[in-house]
Amino acid sequence: MKFLFASDSFKGSLSSVEIVGILTEEAKRIFPDCECSGVSVADGGEGTIEAVIDAMNGQIRRVLVHGPLMEETTADYGVFDGSHAVIEMAKASGLPMVPAEKRNPLHTTTYGTGELIKAALG
Repeated sequence: MKFLFASDSFKGSLSSVEIVGILTEEAKRIFPDCECSGVSVADGGEGTIEAVIDAMNGQIRRVLVHGPLMEETTADYGVFDGSHAVIEMAKASGLPMVPAEKRNPLHTTTYGTGELIKAALG
């Protein structure tokens, strides 16, 4: 018996890679002789960098950027094939980075996303 697991992340709790690991472990517990493989998938949001980098054998890079309230934070982007990059806007400017009482587009910024793009281009 062969299994192929392809799951998006469970937002804020498990990554796609972690889910594949859990599903593989449980499948082997129930079907000890089964073959399991998995692929990371994402819908363009959380986990997209990891899914693309996993598929393209790339690398994740971490840089210092400014968050939505201009606080310093770190954000990741991925590079692959020597001249390609993938970013997630949420890593630098995501809504979860802003406390509910401060969610006002007149007082927040996506400046950090620009910094992330600049780093990926550089």
